[in-house]
Amino acid sequence: MSVADIKADIKALIEEKQCGPIMIRLSWHDAGVFSSGKLTGGCPNAAMRFTDGGEGTFGANAGLPDVAVGLLKSLTDKYVTPGTISNADLWTLTANIATEVMGGPTIPTRFGRSDAASSKESVESQVGRLPDGDKGVDHLREIFHPKGFSDRDIVAL
Repeated sequence: MSVADIKADIKALIEEKQCGPIMIRLSWHDAGVFSSGKLTGGCPNAAMRFTDGGEGTFGANAGLPDVAVGLLKSLTDKYVTPGTISNADLWTLTANIATEVMGGPTIPTRFGRSDAASSKESVESQVGRLPDGDKGVDHLREIFHPKGFSDRDIVAL
């Protein structure tokens, strides 16, 4: 197993299933629960793969635990090995490869993320961490400013 092998398999999956956007969303939502404002913690730890509670049940993550994680199952089974590559690493790498496949830049990926062992390692709620699609600009600022995003960054996102 090499990083080149993993990247080739990810690229093939994205091209075959045309699933680049949902893979980027999966990685973003895994990392997007982070907050350094009023709320603390949250990190890319692939807790969303557990659907008995926590991030796997958040409304903002609808479709990700079943569809996106399901699409990655064969790659997860093939490559995810404790101490080598985690689910969180695979999700990040997949989003970066998806960006490239869809015409974006090549994004280097650093490995070393730890996976959650259960849904108990999820953040307590999506409130204040992930945006609600039916809210306005003040809500977006409340969510993204503590993550270090400017208004310009929010628009780009």
